[in-house]
Amino acid sequence: MPEISAATGLSTSSLYNAYGSKLDLLVAALDHYSDTVLDSFMLGPLASGTEGLADIDAFLDRLAATIDAAHPRGCLAINTIAEFRDPPPPVAARTARYRSQLRQALHAALSRAHRLGEVPADAVERRADALVPIVVAFNLLVAAQAPGSETRDLLAAARSLTHRGLP
Repeated sequence: MPEISAATGLSTSSLYNAYGSKLDLLVAALDHYSDTVLDSFMLGPLASGTEGLADIDAFLDRLAATIDAAHPRGCLAINTIAEFRDPPPPVAARTARYRSQLRQALHAALSRAHRLGEVPADAVERRADALVPIVVAFNLLVAAQAPGSETRDLLAAARSLTHRGLP
């Protein structure tokens, strides 16, 4: 809380008065991240795009852009998953919501790809299920500052899976 206080210029008592507890502040931060970054920038365009595989490629490109960021930190939702072994229920609900939103967005894009004749119907569920852990692993590697070659290879595998399917 002292670091947040220093960064925001607010006193710790003001932060506690506004949010209640550290847990409440974390939950508010996760909700804000979901609304601003995930819904507006990362998953929203994937879920509501008009293309199929091109929408997934654009999503993977947005992920790739985080590799070369000046201070790559990964995804707040994934970092939160990694931080807690036994998360408090409100945190567990937010991270479960993230995984569900990710799968739904991937499923939506793959369903569009099927309608466009880019993937067979029986591939939609399997590919969505396989891509979720790849995206999670990618974000964990970025947060861990793994070599760019590892994270790029993982995205290449995601693209291959998206376009060609499971071996």
